[in-house]
Amino acid sequence: MLETYTDFMIFEVKDNGEHSKLDISEEGFCQNNGNNVLQSLKALIIVKEELRRIYLWKGNSSSVRRKFIASRVASELQRELMNSSSFHRCKIVSVDQGDEPKEFLTTFGFQKVPIVIGNDVPIIHHTANIEEPLQSESKHVQNRQVKYKENKELSNHTKNIPSYENLKKTQKTHEILEKVLRTKPPDNYTRKNILVGNNILYGEVIKKADVFNNRFEEKGWEVISSFPIEIVEIEESRLHIHINKELGKIEAIEILEKTHTYENLIEEQNNVEFEKWTVKQLKQFCRENNLKILSSYRKADLIRLVVNFTSLQK
Repeated sequence: MLETYTDFMIFEVKDNGEHSKLDISEEGFCQNNGNNVLQSLKALIIVKEELRRIYLWKGNSSSVRRKFIASRVASELQRELMNSSSFHRCKIVSVDQGDEPKEFLTTFGFQKVPIVIGNDVPIIHHTANIEEPLQSESKHVQNRQVKYKENKELSNHTKNIPSYENLKKTQKTHEILEKVLRTKPPDNYTRKNILVGNNILYGEVIKKADVFNNRFEEKGWEVISSFPIEIVEIEESRLHIHINKELGKIEAIEILEKTHTYENLIEEQNNVEFEKWTVKQLKQFCRENNLKILSSYRKADLIRLVVNFTSLQK
């Protein structure tokens, strides 16, 4: 699709499937609240690689066909950018004119984009700011109360909009996470959790989907936002501390969990007593060797079961 990739790009999509890159900078795009480009008849694809976003802009008056084609072009562009070594995977975010996400407005410093008829006639309802000469004092008081309420609502709305700095921090957090994931854990260890910065904890998740009777699984890492307990005890784990030497600070801490297969458990049993194993390790050993575990079994029962089994293997 492209010969040259840049961090900021805008493409206009036509009904016939053609799409072309607009010759405009990000600064030019942000001028005049974006009205020079964001028009009702258009469907646009806006790439902001710095934030790993592909915004799919859909004008209020653009045809259904154009919106559909724009969605397909955005997916093709996403794949092409992923194949470029200098680009990350960009998330596609749908943006409907008049109902723009806060993230989109904040990124480019926009207010709500007005609906535009044709090329340049915005539909904006203005309220006259001319006081009638004979307006009563009670009317003045009512107007001031309404104005105060509007200003208060606007202030509360602004507080809820994430700042550009927060978006940059989120982007930096993702970069550190990917940097950590590119390192290989030691042998016989797997990643359990990753702590990035001061208080952002990631855990591995597995997403499953059925597509045309085929089962697909995709592993990924997501932020853990809720905790069932206040204090966590870490057993049989190892910590890896990732340090940014240039900045002289800790970027992330990995919590690594030791994997116990049948082979390495047998190898270690001469040096480690079974009594020192955790219940989780004992149960894992039993499952891997098809040993039946009764619901009434306590740790002592599990140890006896494992000891009996291993003695028969010698």
